[in-house]
Amino acid sequence: MSDPEPITNPQVQRTHQAMLDAARELLSENGPAAVTHLRVAEVSGVARATVYRHWPDRADILLDLLRGGADLHLAPPPEGIPLADRVTALLRTLATSLNGDSGQILTAMIGLAEWDEDVFAALERMRAFGPTLLRDILAAGRDDGSLVARTNIDLLMDVLIGPLFLQRLLHHAEITNAYVDDLVATTLGPCLAE
Repeated sequence: MSDPEPITNPQVQRTHQAMLDAARELLSENGPAAVTHLRVAEVSGVARATVYRHWPDRADILLDLLRGGADLHLAPPPEGIPLADRVTALLRTLATSLNGDSGQILTAMIGLAEWDEDVFAALERMRAFGPTLLRDILAAGRDDGSLVARTNIDLLMDVLIGPLFLQRLLHHAEITNAYVDDLVATTLGPCLAE
């Protein structure tokens, strides 16, 4: 899913923000199950049809909450620097997001995704941001000879991202730059071409 078009009308911006604030309040107080079109309309004081106009389905509301909480608009690290530095820069940005409000949002949503199709859909759409970007960086590294040719990109991607989620979601620990640096050195190092 691509980023939504920016809203330029000031009144529409205020209404959108009021609904998003209501959704965030519902999420933080009652968890993802409470974030429905009806409840967002009630808490924000707008018509339910307006909520549907902004977010046609519930997964869209949850995805916007993830975007806002996780600052998921990750930009690719600069090209022309070594692969390990590019991966480190991207993972540090992801770690910063996980250390913030998005860590709480993700914790709640990942648990509920097992039973709620809308939450699962929102998390699936989120994958297009960080994981896909990392996969592209690793694939480019394999293509340009920075990585050993037989490197399993999907497995390497999982091994690099997985510990970040484990630190935040299971251990409830801050993900430090030193942790990311050690993770990249330990995991990516053996895959780098000599």
